[in-house]
Amino acid sequence: MRKYFLVAALVAAVSPLGALVREAEAQQPRGIGSPVAILDLTYIFKNHLRFQQMSDGMRRDVEAAENALKGERETYRKMTEQLETYRKGTPEFKAMEEQLAEKAAKLNLQVSIQKKDFLEQEAKIYYNVYQEITEHVRYYSEQHGIALVLRFNGDPVDRNDPQEVLKELNKSVLYYNRSIDITPVILEEINRKAPGGPQGGAVPQTSTPGAPGFAPPGAPPGLPPRR
Repeated sequence: MRKYFLVAALVAAVSPLGALVREAEAQQPRGIGSPVAILDLTYIFKNHLRFQQMSDGMRRDVEAAENALKGERETYRKMTEQLETYRKGTPEFKAMEEQLAEKAAKLNLQVSIQKKDFLEQEAKIYYNVYQEITEHVRYYSEQHGIALVLRFNGDPVDRNDPQEVLKELNKSVLYYNRSIDITPVILEEINRKAPGGPQGGAVPQTSTPGAPGFAPPGAPPGLPPRR
């Protein structure tokens, strides 16, 4: 029996991860289930109420810009048709040809500028929301003695899609106890501040089948599976 204890001690001593977990456990308050937790970031983005509202607002802006360009494109099309009524080499043909070239250049520049602006807006939205999520994760982890939060994806895999299969094979988290999934807790806290957000715990379903969420004292109960 003593031999097995020595072997176990030797394995733990040479394992950096084992040392990290031991240190986290030593600092962990009583009543916390684990010093390590997981978070489905993709699922939170999909169900983040204010992110959805901002994305919908941006989508409307894109559609409005596209509708505005439709009028310009229609004008260009009519000018092209008018050009076909002129004989090549005539002053009218040359003048219309110059107008078309100028119109095309203006349209291309307008589209390029709008595309750049919308990409920058989208990047800013994603970045700000990501910062908000990580801040919630940091605060929750510090409050509940969690030393490490790993990102994972709980979406089911389409076996017929090579790209999804490849993602599955490259996953960092191969196994987890569902009790360490803090996705529902973080999502609920984030959405609580959104207009029309949940009051008292009505939140979207978790990414993990039957996940009770991370369950320290006072934590919200688990959520039903979404699959």
